[in-house]
Amino acid sequence: MEVQWRDHTLKVTGDWTLRWLYLAPQYELWLDDQKLDSRGGPRLKPLLEAIYEDEEGELHHIEAELVSVIGYRPYCEIKVEGEVIAADKVRVENFINPFLMLVIMASTVVMLYLGPEVIRDLLGI
Repeated sequence: MEVQWRDHTLKVTGDWTLRWLYLAPQYELWLDDQKLDSRGGPRLKPLLEAIYEDEEGELHHIEAELVSVIGYRPYCEIKVEGEVIAADKVRVENFINPFLMLVIMASTVVMLYLGPEVIRDLLGI
């Protein structure tokens, strides 16, 4: 999600990273090419916030509130000084990663449950 604000670009991104075994996304708040805040993990409402000092020396409180149930297209509001300047859904990168991790974990459990003899018989080894 991207929005223009006072000749700057505010952006919120999301990505499924290995840090949480791909089971929770990591969100980042960017101002132009500078990362202001990063938050992730199994949270329903992650809050990204930062204080930005502009060229005139004024301080601005920037925050992004997300509502992330399963991490797929979470709703986000970007606020500056408490005023909502944009509200939209965030596209989270690498959405297939949590499904791959769940398949790998389930396959490992099945293999451990069946044991090596049954797997050898099934594969014909």
